[in-house]
Amino acid sequence: MNGPPDGAPEECPAPESLALLLAELRDLRRALPQTAREHLARLLAPDRLSHDTGIEPGRVAELLTGADPDTDDSKEAAQARYLARLLFLRATRLKHPTTRRPCGRTPRPYTYGEIARGAGLSRQTVHYVFTEGRQTSPENVAGMERFFGALPGFCFYTESEALASQLRPVVEHLRVLRTVTDAYEHGVDASSTRCGEQPGMGADLMDEILSAVIDARRR
Repeated sequence: MNGPPDGAPEECPAPESLALLLAELRDLRRALPQTAREHLARLLAPDRLSHDTGIEPGRVAELLTGADPDTDDSKEAAQARYLARLLFLRATRLKHPTTRRPCGRTPRPYTYGEIARGAGLSRQTVHYVFTEGRQTSPENVAGMERFFGALPGFCFYTESEALASQLRPVVEHLRVLRTVTDAYEHGVDASSTRCGEQPGMGADLMDEILSAVIDARRR
């Protein structure tokens, strides 16, 4: 194996493989009441996961149903991946008009200059990355990830790592629910189940899942 570009993340951010997470997620889902399953389905919607991973929705759906993730870890594949993810971030993290602007204006992509200023880079560096696909340092990529509000490593994660980074906190929360024998009577609430929550994880939907579990146990 050739490994990632110099300075890129060397390891998957947690030990569970995507296959193990998916298997556990299916088991945990079976233990939920129907209403909670519906909330979980919204949390795991391919469009939502696509936004948070940079993987196209159709491909997310395939991976969720057991398709083999891309295992190419060559430097060429890693470079193509981070460039594609940067383009994805610019296309999906848009600049919204301020209230001082005229009504009717729609969100637009950030300019290279705006990205450069926000990430602490030169405009030339950003221009060459986005227009010519030039390789840049992992530190520069990390600066652009921060600018767009993406999790660290977003641009370098493989398919398996990217999807696992979003499924892992969901599985962790569902594990807590599974170990609660009587959530309502023991006074468990949403705040006590939020272990290791990540930005964009869907806390409101997790609260709805918890409420559905509690309601089911009340009856």
